[in-house]
Amino acid sequence: MDAVLEDIKFNCDVSDARYWGYFSICGLLMRYRDLFRSERGLEPWSSIVREEIAAWIGRKESRWAGLEDRSLRNLTIKGTAYSPFDIDGINQSLHADGYVYGAGYGMYLKPTFFLGRARSVAAIEGHTVHTAERELVRDLFTAPAMLRECSIFLRLEPLKALLWDKFTEFRPDRGPALTDAFGAYGITPGQPFSGDFARRFEQMVLNYSGVLLRHELAESKEAVPQWKELLTQAGDRNTEHFLRAVKDLVADTSDTGPFRSIVEKRDRGALGLSVGLMDGYRRLLFPEVRKAYGRFLEDGAWEIVENARQQGNTRFMALRQRILELFASGDQRFFRRGIADMMQNIA
Repeated sequence: MDAVLEDIKFNCDVSDARYWGYFSICGLLMRYRDLFRSERGLEPWSSIVREEIAAWIGRKESRWAGLEDRSLRNLTIKGTAYSPFDIDGINQSLHADGYVYGAGYGMYLKPTFFLGRARSVAAIEGHTVHTAERELVRDLFTAPAMLRECSIFLRLEPLKALLWDKFTEFRPDRGPALTDAFGAYGITPGQPFSGDFARRFEQMVLNYSGVLLRHELAESKEAVPQWKELLTQAGDRNTEHFLRAVKDLVADTSDTGPFRSIVEKRDRGALGLSVGLMDGYRRLLFPEVRKAYGRFLEDGAWEIVENARQQGNTRFMALRQRILELFASGDQRFFRRGIADMMQNIA
């Protein structure tokens, strides 16, 4: 297994060497911190010695210097060689040993890989859903959930880190969504760490992973084949963020997506997290849900949230169709100019 781990780590380093410059300085430092904790098996709330992480970053960047032009390695498992993107073959080989392997393309179409301890594997709505706990190796890019063809990966470690960051940042005066969401799990601002806190926090992570699963299932159902090629013509990072936000919101508000599921289950904690975690273009494009959430907090009327979901979905479907029409023109400059106009209208 050591050789497999080393090959996955090599591929992670090659990908990071090629793409680290795509991240902002602040974003890169946060990813360094999270990757450092992951490699050492530390919890998100574990303290980090500044000198240790500084030396680690120096070694990491020195290693990247010679890897940018290297090719990704195949993985050899039990005598069989697999492409690093052959998730089905690799997971069939690793399943009996309790591991889960994920590979795909993240933001900026960065190749991304991870290997973790498997919590569960389940067949759900025509998809194989892998849930990973402790991660043994990964690259700088992390998403708490990832869809690739008919496989979905739920990654509890990055999700825990994300929610911990939000807990350390949130204040009652920054809006009610996260305060109400954490409160639904018995967690309050500034609450000291304890065993009870850790249990409540773990339960919140597990519950919200179900919301992410519903998003990935809806994204699979709503997928259009041109979208990945469309992303390659985005032209800049800001445009890619916009296009990904549209795709995400189509899934979030669809009839099979998480917002409808949240309303049906009357899951107040999941609703607060879903609204509170919205940022960037997803937040700008969906003001209805924040207004609906504010009214929901006043009178607890779930139909207000459902109405916002339906209104948003109608608008996002039309927006996606307009984007596809621009792309179908075959004129790259016309496509980019049209997207820029859309972005300017919501900024």
